[in-house]
Amino acid sequence: MSESHHRCCHAGALSDLDRLLATPDLTATVIDRPASEVLAELPRLQQVVGVTVAGAVIVNDVGAHHRPAHRGDPLRIPTSGIGLRISPDLTDTVLITDPTPRTPPTVRVFDRDGKAAHVTYLLEESDRLAFEALRLSLSADIDLRDRPDADDASQATETDSATAYRPDPDDEPSPVDQVELFDSILADGGRARRGSLVHDEAIQVNSRAVIATLKHAARLTLPITMGATGPGCLQIRHGAIHHAREHLGSMVLTSGPARTMIDFNLIGQCWVTTVAGPWGPTAAVELYDQRGRCCFIATQTGLVSESTFDAWETLLGDLSDTRI
Repeated sequence: MSESHHRCCHAGALSDLDRLLATPDLTATVIDRPASEVLAELPRLQQVVGVTVAGAVIVNDVGAHHRPAHRGDPLRIPTSGIGLRISPDLTDTVLITDPTPRTPPTVRVFDRDGKAAHVTYLLEESDRLAFEALRLSLSADIDLRDRPDADDASQATETDSATAYRPDPDDEPSPVDQVELFDSILADGGRARRGSLVHDEAIQVNSRAVIATLKHAARLTLPITMGATGPGCLQIRHGAIHHAREHLGSMVLTSGPARTMIDFNLIGQCWVTTVAGPWGPTAAVELYDQRGRCCFIATQTGLVSESTFDAWETLLGDLSDTRI
């Protein structure tokens, strides 16, 4: 295995990849292709569980993968299935693991430091032939991209919000649009963005107020776009919040088959920001962990109804009133 496949996050600390490779009786295969190419093949697996661990936030969703978008692409936010937005220059190693008594087969993506970016768990309904073909794709003789069914049929459920916003030239321009918001967080975990928030019109709020806002959104069954940011990988989805439970700072949000778990005890800062969206200036909630890394975003994307947009802006307006 090359040096790039065995490294430490910090001196003296094992990376996620190192810890996984040290697991007894693990059978794993490193896929000798760029991670972005392998991620583009995930829709072939059909029904899977997609998991992104973003420090204080863990999101898992059940469904078929959409073809992942890259930084700079238009925003295509799925309303069902698993949507990823990635930084190809940051994702690195792809590892396929065989089933164990406790876990099914998996496809695991790591960044250049060996940190886990995204994990796909196979289900009984998954396409096992596609999984075996993916395993064999480390052979130079096999190129899955030549298959005629390469297009992801589930793309029809996505909304392209990047082309929906057309600002009036007489309006005062918003400093950041939604593509820039997500991509700035993908670039470096949002560290540079967080440093600029204190100089912008962003509002820092208390975590308990954010919890109350998300609970209220669930009572309204309000559709929201939520994203969890792993290293070089953003798992993102738009859907109604059906349930919100919190105990001692640990919160679980349910939206269809998706579950988002937020440990507010590990959140360092909560911000309400404003970016340009399809309806004009649109509020967003950004959560940063204690290392200054953005791990969660909630906002409105796409052409949602006027009532949904107004309800969201009212909620975030009330949240802004709790500034600290």
